[in-house]
Amino acid sequence: MNRFSNAWKQLWKDRLLVLICLVLAFLGWQSIRKTIGFEISVSNIAVDVEAPEGWAVWEKSLQRVNIVFRGSREDIRYLNNDQLYLTVPVNNPVQGEEMVIPLSGASLKNPTGARAVSFSPSEIVVRLDREGEKLLPVKATVKGSLPEGLEIERIVCSPASVKVYGARQSLDEMANIHTQEIDLKNRAASFKESVPIEIPQGGRMTVEPDWVSVEVILEASNSATVFEKVPVRIMSVSGENRTIEVFPQTINVMVQGQKEQIESIRASDVFAYVNCQSLVENTAYELPVVVDLPVNVQTIKSEPAVVRVDIRGTK
Repeated sequence: MNRFSNAWKQLWKDRLLVLICLVLAFLGWQSIRKTIGFEISVSNIAVDVEAPEGWAVWEKSLQRVNIVFRGSREDIRYLNNDQLYLTVPVNNPVQGEEMVIPLSGASLKNPTGARAVSFSPSEIVVRLDREGEKLLPVKATVKGSLPEGLEIERIVCSPASVKVYGARQSLDEMANIHTQEIDLKNRAASFKESVPIEIPQGGRMTVEPDWVSVEVILEASNSATVFEKVPVRIMSVSGENRTIEVFPQTINVMVQGQKEQIESIRASDVFAYVNCQSLVENTAYELPVVVDLPVNVQTIKSEPAVVRVDIRGTK
């Protein structure tokens, strides 16, 4: 009992020192816990390259990186690749030369107290070129299928061209630039909408403007069919007594128009003839065949397109 009493008296006597030791121990534990507490791996963190003024990224080996973080439970709880961003600075570049740059936490945008301890891959390979600009025509990109009976008549982009900034070597290889995909599914009529430009080269270029207005003009799709053995008739002056013969006497006619119209046409609606009204001499002629069709139906071709006409006798 005396031993316990003496120990207690000694502790009470040194109570200030004991309190200080406890506080230091607690702070030390907090520091250790924050440093070597928990680990988590975060995937697909965006990687960008910060080029000096007047330079542009020509090639880079990474678009995304995986990083292992260490920290307290509170530090790593909300880590995700949406709030993390790695920007790699490039100093003293040489045009077209490959540079291998180790990745480090110093270049990481990280709003938490977690510490980056490893990167996979651990380095990035970049090549820089002098920055340039080029005016490129815009091409609209479409996907999907239109409803039956419709087809694209034309596509108009406004503005028709945009300025593209990037590495000169990359710009030299480009003839145009495309929009992001426009879905044609369930489009029942012509339409117009704003569409972003598809940034090429993995985001290593900038575009001005980066949105364009795209007008897609639709029309009823055409259908084609062939009418075989259409008789070639003779158009002559009134009172013509001469004998007029046509060789061959029938032709094949390919016509085109809207599907509903084509399906409604009969063979008797296709009228083919040769015009002999101005022919005076009794001889053989090579004459083009004229084809009359219903409104909004066009002749694609006739075979043959020219026939022989023999005229004999006296008027």
